[in-house]
Amino acid sequence: MKHASDRPRPPPDYQKDLVKQITELGYRHSHWQVFADFVEIGAIAFSNAVVLSAREAREKRYMEVIGRYKPDEAAKFPQMLGMLTMALEKETSDVLGATFHDLELHNKWSGQFFSPYSFRCADALQSCVRWEITAEICFSGARPVPAPAYGRNATSRL
Repeated sequence: MKHASDRPRPPPDYQKDLVKQITELGYRHSHWQVFADFVEIGAIAFSNAVVLSAREAREKRYMEVIGRYKPDEAAKFPQMLGMLTMALEKETSDVLGATFHDLELHNKWSGQFFSPYSFRCADALQSCVRWEITAEICFSGARPVPAPAYGRNATSRL
């Protein structure tokens, strides 16, 4: 007879865990501030690991940002960076964009929305085709049509 503990567990969803951690820190700080601080602290940590110039200035900024948090709160930031890393290891996608959207940090009233990664990939493929067609049109003397104006960071992944 199998016990409930014998059943395989579903794989962890690190992006959802990241959202949960940011939400938990949101009791004392706004979700927006926690997300912004997390991104800045992560960028500083990665930059300090590989670029030694201006390290002291970045470290000073890191201490200013992390200083807003109680020690138990500050201890969550390395955990969140680990969750981000694991999510990216699992699947190369826009984890921060999905987190931004899941936290509802976008401003729907001003028309600011998150474009899903799959949509951006489809547009990137279309852009490659458009690029070939544009080259042909330019050589013929006609003017190309401009691309849509939204975040297109998926293009570099093709």
